[in-house]
This record gives sequence, structure tokens and C-alpha cells, in this order.
Amino acid sequence: MKLDKIAILCNGRLNGKPDTEITSFGNLMNPKKGEIIYIISPDYMEKAEITEAEAIIVPEGTRKSKKPTIEVKNPRVAFALIVELFSPEPKPELSVHNTALIGKNCSIPKNVHIGPYAVISDNCSIGENSIIEAHSFLGKNVKIGSGCRIFPGVTVYYNCVLGNNVRIHSGAVIGSDGFGYEKDGAGYRKIPQVGNVIIENDVELGANVTIDRATLGSTRIKSGTKIDNLVMIAHNVEVGKNTLIISQVGIAGSSKVGDNCILAGQVGIGNYAVIEDNVTVGAQCGVPMKKRLRSNEVYLGSPVRKMKEMAEIFALEGMLPRFFSKFKRLRKDMDEMKNQIETDIREKDKS
Repeated sequence: MKLDKIAILCNGRLNGKPDTEITSFGNLMNPKKGEIIYIISPDYMEKAEITEAEAIIVPEGTRKSKKPTIEVKNPRVAFALIVELFSPEPKPELSVHNTALIGKNCSIPKNVHIGPYAVISDNCSIGENSIIEAHSFLGKNVKIGSGCRIFPGVTVYYNCVLGNNVRIHSGAVIGSDGFGYEKDGAGYRKIPQVGNVIIENDVELGANVTIDRATLGSTRIKSGTKIDNLVMIAHNVEVGKNTLIISQVGIAGSSKVGDNCILAGQVGIGNYAVIEDNVTVGAQCGVPMKKRLRSNEVYLGSPVRKMKEMAEIFALEGMLPRFFSKFKRLRKDMDEMKNQIETDIREKDKS
């Protein structure tokens, strides 16, 4: 493809020969002839120029180069568009496999894919251009919007709702019972979980994500949110728009996470906690039950504290070995002084 057409795709400004032929994409470490690469900072331009790359995607304002460049606002986003262009995701044909089981009163348009041994229960509806891959299961009354992709081995329990352009990776379970029990004599009484899960538009769920159905009402994941592998979201949780949740996060029941938040890996959030908009929670943080994290802040530690406060604590922790050594020396000196005083008193008594 000619470089000028790639510049139009990226909404970028072309510097250099517009008829430069691009055959693929590469990386800064070892690109080949015909490939286009990207740099995230002008600091990498010198290294990019000595490679065999045919052209470079650069941030706006980067100096001119002897190689053709495309200036864009966000090089990584532009590069993602190019990767999609040259290496599109494999997709199955739009058809229903003869081993798929389709229940009664289902609404399934012709332009969908339902893979081998998939199970679509009664009263389900699937939007146009959606893909349900092999061995996936949709319970009764499940609604799936258009342009969705459900990878192999996904389970969506009854009454759950997915919006448009939702992607769910293998092993995910949507709508399993919330963990609700009440002490009843010597044992526990299960609290019926009769709500559902609602996943809004443009959400992506990684492999082995579990999202529990609400006790009453809905557990809700709002539009644009992306959730990494191995995340657990409990009953009646609400996650806002365009939030990123990284691997192994656990969110306990009835907690709320705002818009545009980032929860780094292994964050644990207690029941009824509230995380306001635009909050970043660092890796392995612990958010106590009913804790409120204020908007536009970065939090670290367990239990969480604002980054400035936690940085001071981390600095003090680093000084603890030195403090302890001083403490041991002081204690030794005090013991010696005490022994000397006791010796002096005994000698005085003898005299």
C-alpha cells in the first residue's frame, strides 16, 4: 500500500515520498525493508533512522527525517490501525454450524456465526454480525447486540444482556451466582441471586473473567471498559465508562468504580467501596470495605493512601534497617550504663 493512503488512514501528516510502498509493519528493534515502524518519542528518531524500515510513524512536531514519516497525535493508536490493516483478525464465516443447539423462540439473523457445539437456549436474541464460537453457552433470555465476538468456551447465564461490539474471551463466565449467604444455625442459608449482568457497548473481557449476577437489580459494566484476564467482579458492582481493570483484580459486592479509572494488577476492593472518576489504584493495593477514593487521585499501598503520603511511608520503610541498627546500639549503651550504675551502687553500699 502507498504511504499516502496509510497517512490518510492514520489521519496524519505525511513528510516524504507519497508513493513509498509499504508491505507490512515492524518494530524498532529489527525492522525489514518495506515495513513501517513507530516511535513514541522524538528521542528514538536517531535509532529509527539507521534501520531498514521504509517509513516511520512519529509524534507531532518531531523533526524532519531522511526517511518518510507520518506525524500523528498518538503513534501507538496509528500503529494499531496499520496492524489491523495488514494483519486482520481471523474470523469465521457467518453461518450456523449443524452441531449447534438452538432453543425455542430465538431471534437469530442470517449474518451471524454460531460455532460447533454452541448452545443457544430458549428466547435468546443475537444481533447482526455477531460471532458465537464453539462450545459457548447462552442461557435463557440472553440478549446479545450486534458486532459482538464471543470466543470459544464462554458461558453467559440466563437473563444477562450484552450491548454492541462486546468481546469476551475464552473461559469467561457471566452471570454466575453472587456469593450471598446468611448464617442460619450451624450452617449457611443461600440468598437467592435473582438479578442479572448488563454489559454495555464496546466492552472487552479477557480470558477467565467472572462477573456475578446481582442479588437484585443488575451488576453493570459500562461502555468502553476493558477488563484483563482473571478478574473477579462480584454481585451488584457497577464499573463506569472507559475504565481499565488489569489482571487478578477482585472487586467485592456492591462496590462502585467510576469512569476513566485504572485498577492495576492484583488490586483488592472491599464491599461497598466507592472509587470516584479518574482514579488510578496501583498494583496490589487493598481498598478497605466502605472506603471512598476521591476523584483525580493516585493511590498506593495496602490499605490504600494517596500517593504523596504513601511515598513518604515507603521512604521511611527504606530507612528502618538503619534506624534499627541505631536502636540496637543505643540499647546496648543503655544496658552498659545501667550495669555500671548498679555496680557503682553496690560498691558504695560495701563502703
